[in-house]
Amino acid sequence: MPEASARLRPDPAFAGRRRPAAGRKALGVVAAGLRRLGATPARGYAAAALTAALVGIVVNALALQHARHPAPFFARAPIAGAPSPPPTAAQTAAVLAVPTPPARPAQPAAGTAGGGDAIAQVLRAEDEQETQKRLAVAQAALVKLGYVVKADGEESAATSLALRDFERAHGLPLSNDVSPRLLKALTAVASAAGR
Repeated sequence: MPEASARLRPDPAFAGRRRPAAGRKALGVVAAGLRRLGATPARGYAAAALTAALVGIVVNALALQHARHPAPFFARAPIAGAPSPPPTAAQTAAVLAVPTPPARPAQPAAGTAGGGDAIAQVLRAEDEQETQKRLAVAQAALVKLGYVVKADGEESAATSLALRDFERAHGLPLSNDVSPRLLKALTAVASAAGR
């Protein structure tokens, strides 16, 4: 009965049995927030997702990380000239526990049958075919210019000498292969000589 009368009229004698004002206020704020979220479901879902994400971040940072972050936000800068502290046992164990990569198997020599990287072999074959085509075009241009070479797409001493002679005669840098620049110069001079 005293509780019922305390609810009807505020009497300081019965005020000790009532809930503290701070607790009622907090519950009122929470209840108002839940009512507001219930009124707009989309906002409620967004707030729940945001709360879950924030709780997940905090739990991850505080409970699930087993070692210090390699670049923390609030790290103390080392003092210049101060000796660094010796590594802890955990740091030493972590360094020693770093796995070494497995040894790579020996690559078979180029041109051997089987093994190796199939894609690299295809690319190498295409590159060799392209080089042979450029060499054959260069040899045909050299033949038109009067050099004594075979236009077969195979490298030979006569072809190398003829290419070096052409490069010297036309002020081109000496090279060991048929570059696109050399091929362009050769075909231009050969077509001009053939007219």
